Amino acid sequence: MRVLLVEDEEHKSVDLTNRLKTHLNAQNLCVAKSVREAVLAVLTKSFDLVVLDMALPTFSGAAREEGGGGVSQAIGGIEVLRALQSTGKSTRIIVVTQYPEISVSGERVKLSQIGKVVSSRYGQQVLGAVLYSFKTPEWETAFDRLLENAKK
Repeated sequence: MRVLLVEDEEHKSVDLTNRLKTHLNAQNLCVAKSVREAVLAVLTKSFDLVVLDMALPTFSGAAREEGGGGVSQAIGGIEVLRALQSTGKSTRIIVVTQYPEISVSGERVKLSQIGKVVSSRYGQQVLGAVLYSFKTPEWETAFDRLLENAKK
């Protein structure tokens, strides 16, 4: 299974990577740490699953460390969805965020409604959204359940 993990925070990335490798045996895992990296990845490759954080910096790496990485975008994940839509690609998406609501086209959407809204607006197969909270079992259980659905 080809998986794109879009996450800029190291501890979240480690948690998600471990779960992806355990539950999906995701050996073909690509990690993007910024909007730019993620957009380039979806424009040039196809993925069976995208695990998408919504709040992302514009750039990553050296440019970010030197203060040139741009601002963190609360809805940076939307740019990734737009890139997927522009290519005509449709993939399965799991949203993982630390926010109980996300802004989509200026509208505040609760996590429980993200799947429906994003699927219809961006033509993607959103399996669900998980509210990430470091070192709590609730997000892990919810994420694992969505990973099981991704196998089908």
